[in-house]
Amino acid sequence: MVKARNFRISGLVVGLLAFMLVSLVVPTAQADDANDLVKALSTDRFFISQTLRADAKFNSKYKMNDLENQLRNTVNKLKGSHDTRIVLLTNATIPAQFGGSGARYGDFLLGLLNNPKPEAIVIDNVETNTVSINDGKLSPAERQAIIDDTKSTFLTNGPAAGSDQVAQKAADKVAANETSGTLLTLGIILVVVLAVGGVVAFLLISTQRKWKLRVAGVESLANQVSDQVVRVSDNINFLPDDLRQKTDADFGNATRNFSDANSGLRALQGASPVGLLLKGPDYERKLNLTGSQFEQVRQALSRVEEQSRSLPPMQ
Repeated sequence: MVKARNFRISGLVVGLLAFMLVSLVVPTAQADDANDLVKALSTDRFFISQTLRADAKFNSKYKMNDLENQLRNTVNKLKGSHDTRIVLLTNATIPAQFGGSGARYGDFLLGLLNNPKPEAIVIDNVETNTVSINDGKLSPAERQAIIDDTKSTFLTNGPAAGSDQVAQKAADKVAANETSGTLLTLGIILVVVLAVGGVVAFLLISTQRKWKLRVAGVESLANQVSDQVVRVSDNINFLPDDLRQKTDADFGNATRNFSDANSGLRALQGASPVGLLLKGPDYERKLNLTGSQFEQVRQALSRVEEQSRSLPPMQ
């Protein structure tokens, strides 16, 4: 009896020692904390949790090297303006304060990552088959639509292929939104430019039309004075030389003033619509002055004409 009992005790001791030895040789997988994720996402740009790496069933279904290569290729494709990081984890990796929500944990991690800060983080909870996209440029509806569209890929081709598709679709959607936003902005700018251009064109055309009407009034006066110059000149030519001298000085002054007024009128006739729009008052002042010059010439010629009529013609 004593020997049998001693044998049983020895067996228990040996079993206990064997268990302790196995525990030392094969350590239990520990859940990664946020620092581990941030470090991995900053360097490798993707992360596979220790709980998945230690899961025999998961490793029998997916080769770890293949998973890593697939994820590395995905994140390398999305460098730059659509920089995306990918996380494969289980419930054990998500800290208790996030209530098992990969989306909330992803927001937390996105806030910790800098230099450079990624545009998005895709988190695949392999244990619960749930995916989240943490991206400040997509609406909740857009993110959910992408997740719904990629469910079959996760089921058929696994977490790496599914995460790749989610990340790529998210980047494409952001790019499409940016293009749409740019086109909308350009469209608005074009409409504004066309509207402003239309207003400016209307102002230019309207200003030029009104100006032509104003100039036409002075042109009519200039034509009247021109006819008067010819008529007075003919009257003076029929005067005797000794009497004509009395009118030549006044007639000469009048014709010189007429020539100056004509030069001013020609300059005003060639005024550009832009110049009229920008310096309207100045052009108006010059036109009024030119009209006054023609009126003064007309009055001077009228006086010369009266003088010539009062003198006896050549015999």
